[in-house]
Amino acid sequence: QGTPDPANNPGRRNGAVSWTDSAGALWFFGGTGLDASGGEGFLNDLWKFDPLSGNWTWIKGSSVHSQPGIHGELGVAHPDNIPGARGWATSWTDAQGRLWLFGGQGYDGNSLIGRLNDQWVFDPATGNWTWVGGSSESNKLGVYGTRTVPAAENMPGARYRAASCTDTSGTLWLLGGHGYATSTKAGYLNDLWKYDLATGCWTWMKGDKYTKGPGAYGTLGVPDSDNLPGARSGLLLWADAHNVLWLFGGN
Repeated sequence: QGTPDPANNPGRRNGAVSWTDSAGALWFFGGTGLDASGGEGFLNDLWKFDPLSGNWTWIKGSSVHSQPGIHGELGVAHPDNIPGARGWATSWTDAQGRLWLFGGQGYDGNSLIGRLNDQWVFDPATGNWTWVGGSSESNKLGVYGTRTVPAAENMPGARYRAASCTDTSGTLWLLGGHGYATSTKAGYLNDLWKYDLATGCWTWMKGDKYTKGPGAYGTLGVPDSDNLPGARSGLLLWADAHNVLWLFGGN
């Protein structure tokens, strides 16, 4: 662990999340697939690929599948901290080169499988994970608060296959996925959230507080406050140079 080598190679998998850091190195975390011994399940290994050397480095996490999360103390970085094994989480990078992770489907801090809403940040400079929000338990409902009003208590519900992007001001955006809103019945979501790095607060910006919300299309090419994408997962999301968010597809 921590040593690049031409012989290093991550096992095959799907549902991992990925980042590119400011130096051009490629990172990914978790997914579901094969561990070092050929066992199959959810993974929590963190890897880095250096395009200049062509070598992989196993940075953090276990070489064995199905590991629970070690959350430690909320907001406190520690070498022992590690997100539980999971797939189809959501990821971002910030201006400091830190790697952000949210939710997914996998193991919580009690070794139970479910949808997750724990929020993490990994700092490559220190090599430590920090649990910064959400629950260490699975299948938690969202706390929406008041639309467009940030609050420390706000938190998206547990979900996987949500979409994410970062705008030019460094704000983190999250949209949809499959999981929990304000009911214990999971389903497709269309809620739009933003996370302010300076305050550490989530804001519910748009969309429904319930699952299976239908789309409201309005007139093609005409913006309207009533327009709303239907609930979905596996979608794509971008922010352009004017901080306009673009959405495509999903299930």
